[in-house]
Amino acid sequence: MTKLNVGVIGTGYWGRKLVDEFSNIEDASIEAISDLSQDNLKFCVDRFKVKKTLTDFHELLAIPEIKAVAVATPNATHYQICKEALEAGKHVLVEKPITLNSKQGWELVKLAEERKLVLSVGHIFRFNNAISEVKRLIKERFFGKIFLMDLTWTNLEKPFSDRDVIFDLAPHMFDMMNYLLEDWPIEVCATGTMHRIEVIETAVMHTKFKDGLMASATLSWVIPKKTRQLAIIGESRSMFVDAVGQDITVFESGYTYKLGVDRNNTIKDELMHFIESIHNPLSETRNSGAIGVKTIELIEATKQSIAQKKCMPVLSK
Repeated sequence: MTKLNVGVIGTGYWGRKLVDEFSNIEDASIEAISDLSQDNLKFCVDRFKVKKTLTDFHELLAIPEIKAVAVATPNATHYQICKEALEAGKHVLVEKPITLNSKQGWELVKLAEERKLVLSVGHIFRFNNAISEVKRLIKERFFGKIFLMDLTWTNLEKPFSDRDVIFDLAPHMFDMMNYLLEDWPIEVCATGTMHRIEVIETAVMHTKFKDGLMASATLSWVIPKKTRQLAIIGESRSMFVDAVGQDITVFESGYTYKLGVDRNNTIKDELMHFIESIHNPLSETRNSGAIGVKTIELIEATKQSIAQKKCMPVLSK
């Protein structure tokens, strides 16, 4: 496989993880990184021996040798940077959320299709072996009829003035629902509240699927215990999954037992999939731009539900 020359735009907390993983993939070569912070750039040079650093991402996009970029900048910048990257002929992996509204998201999807470029979104849990094992078990009807799905994503964060907990965490919730059930909710009922500043920091969402299944999610930035838990409640068995630790506990007929999971490096596997999607146009992009936009449509319905204090149908393109 020909080595893919990549650039990384945004080298803060998550961007550094991408630089780290790309640096350890034989099929990739980091040609340049871009960030407004000299401290972030220096960190990547010192730690990962990056060859070229830039403060203007336009200069990175102008490098002809770079065929693909990973975008890990603030949410509000995703649309413009991705648009310019696609127009420059670069394949794009952008962290979630793909954009702040679905209209802009569909514009990017259309642009990528027109240019025959890969547009992927960082829905990292599609590459989590424990979550993939749950998907396999659902297909095999391990749970029998599924009654409920519940996701809890909580931890203590500092107040963020540029985003709320819904835009930060709900993309994971909706994406995992779709990945596991191979369907999207048709209705969202949500509540949210502000605690420390004028930004929603806790939200509870109840979603309904066309077959009647209900999936719920609790998101919060003010609960000290970090929890990343998925629960599946079924007629035959129930299961609790620690999504980060990739630990699965099954409850069946009064017994409790663990399922073995071959834990994986989800970021590396996501990047390897991105590279494979570029090299093999016929392969399915598991975390496509279209999937990313569908999660934004659900976030829009969630916001409307909170604002109007009623359940909202999910409207799609």
